[in-house]
Amino acid sequence: MLTALLGSACLLQQSTFQNPVFAKNFPDPFIVQDGNRFLAYGTGLQVMESRDLIHWNHLGSLPKPEWSNGQYWAPEVYRWKGKWHMLFSARDKQSGKRDLAISTADKPEGPFTFAAKLVLGTSENTGTDDNGAIDGSLFIENGRPFLLYIREAPPRAIKIVRLAPDLLKVEGEAKPILTVDRPVEQGILDAPTLIKRDGYYWLFYSSGWFQSSAKDARYQVWAAKSKSLFGPYSKPDKPVLTTKEGETISPGHQCVFNLPSGEWWMAYHAWDTSAAPRYAENKNGRSLRLDRLVWTKDGPQCVGPTITPQTAPKIDKS
Repeated sequence: MLTALLGSACLLQQSTFQNPVFAKNFPDPFIVQDGNRFLAYGTGLQVMESRDLIHWNHLGSLPKPEWSNGQYWAPEVYRWKGKWHMLFSARDKQSGKRDLAISTADKPEGPFTFAAKLVLGTSENTGTDDNGAIDGSLFIENGRPFLLYIREAPPRAIKIVRLAPDLLKVEGEAKPILTVDRPVEQGILDAPTLIKRDGYYWLFYSSGWFQSSAKDARYQVWAAKSKSLFGPYSKPDKPVLTTKEGETISPGHQCVFNLPSGEWWMAYHAWDTSAAPRYAENKNGRSLRLDRLVWTKDGPQCVGPTITPQTAPKIDKS
């Protein structure tokens, strides 16, 4: 018993860490704090728990909704009015399109109960190349909830729409606030994350091919800027996070969060260089990484990707 307690204390006092913090496949990560612990969610509806953001205990996967038959992508979990709400996308058995849905639970680790579909894959009638709606993210403006998501119709777009007070349906029409318009994006926009800071809205997103050859896989994170929630958003000249040759390939699908200590961090997935960045070749998959986010006069910048020892997150103010 004493050995276990001492071991736990050593973990909590650890001053450095190295990426990846979870070396197995955990794509599209999202991290939320619940008291003195953190929960991480990943594609496949995976769930993990940690006390320090460095050491993770995998809790398994959440049950899948009966209406779907695969592609359980990018869950994000939020506490809202005393309950936990999980946004996720999944392929509908009937339409073959990806629907954006929400489930609820009393605890962040579940069990979650399916509550509603927020955006149907067939709802916007944008043609046969439209594969549906993915990557739902919640943003609260003056107590009003909004949903951001990706519409998978060329050209891909980040859209925003008002949510009902219980989060279980959208209100009004969705407005596109960012679209694919650069060659470097390779036709892809993913993972909208909206942060309001010092009077500006910072719309983080990922773009590029997440798997391909080592030369062409260039998934990376950007942050567009606006004075208004509904835009227009100006795209930056340089990414917030990008590939580091010979070390980390296609880092992205960011989760940005602010700790009680005041530190900002970015969680993301990336490939290592043990094999080509493809699931058919790299058996390690897209592992979970963590690096510090700093706010400069030119906007946010991630101090990464790193694989060398870094100062561990400071969780609390004290």
